[in-house]
Amino acid sequence: MSGVANKRVSNTALIDVHQQKIANGESFFEEQSLPISILDDFKSAASETEYEISANTRRVYLSSFRIFGEYCQQHKLNTLPADPRSVIAFIGQQKEIINPKSGARLSKQTLTTRLAAIRFYHIQAGFHSPTEHPLVLRVMRGLSRNKHRVTSDYDQQPIMYDELELLLQTIDKQSQALTKARDKAIIQLGFQGGFRRSELAEIRVNHVNFLRNKLKVRLAFSKSNQQGHKEWKDLPESEEFSALSSVKHWLEISKITQGHLFRSLSRDGQQLRPYQLASHSHADNGETNNNSGFLRGDDIYQIIKKYCEKAGLSSEFYGAHSLRSGCVTQLHENDKDHLYIMARTGHTDPRSLRHYLKPKD
Repeated sequence: MSGVANKRVSNTALIDVHQQKIANGESFFEEQSLPISILDDFKSAASETEYEISANTRRVYLSSFRIFGEYCQQHKLNTLPADPRSVIAFIGQQKEIINPKSGARLSKQTLTTRLAAIRFYHIQAGFHSPTEHPLVLRVMRGLSRNKHRVTSDYDQQPIMYDELELLLQTIDKQSQALTKARDKAIIQLGFQGGFRRSELAEIRVNHVNFLRNKLKVRLAFSKSNQQGHKEWKDLPESEEFSALSSVKHWLEISKITQGHLFRSLSRDGQQLRPYQLASHSHADNGETNNNSGFLRGDDIYQIIKKYCEKAGLSSEFYGAHSLRSGCVTQLHENDKDHLYIMARTGHTDPRSLRHYLKPKD
């Protein structure tokens, strides 16, 4: 099962053109035979498919597909390719799982992610995805309209000025200067810039510019900018809880001059851990990588969750996404228009803001 799940196009595995043709339902011209002279060129191009989805998405898909594989193995079903009826049975089993902490069933979003993983690995292997079967689609439509299922769906509440002040007061109680400086910079930058936790983790020192009255942060990549187009966030110093001074203080006290902006610290919080960045990482496909000394998105999530709990904000309702949600809601409260908010958060469709905007008092 693991061998199948890890089957993907990389430097050591070529795209099977014939299988892709079947999967796409299309017919392409094929040479009778290809010369060995183009093999390296073909491998080089094929290796780029490693980046077709993010490393985090790949990890989530791998985890979900393993769960599906274990179910198929338990019932002696074929995993890849899978029968649509096996997928439907899997949905039936998953939708009844109860989270012991919340007492609720898995959300529709979780089940949709499971299906997305099944679809991804089928297409990778050149098979038509069973998730596209009409009966599977009908089951999922019915599931989304079932009002009787108690699920773990909930919206993270926005962190706004009042909650942000509580978090910063909690951080100020830290005795370690480095920890205090780093965590205040994370919280304030995450809030003012409306960053996702993965975006915060990817910010490098050379992405940050201190101007006369604002902090300018470049985003190399984001969820809505997978192609690496130029994207900047202008964060005015005049806004309440501006991140400019906290980010500048973090850089001064940590003496970081290059590489990732937010670093991991020693257990006592007295010094930075050794920083190492490999030229090419394969962490997302399970291979050992040599990257160390900087925070990942999950680390930032844990930091924010920790301070929410210490400040008396329930971690059930507040999390890393609360900073981004709070940025949108607070700017709306400050009478900023949709275009201004979208420029801050990177949203490309104003309809996406409806989920975040809350009624004003």
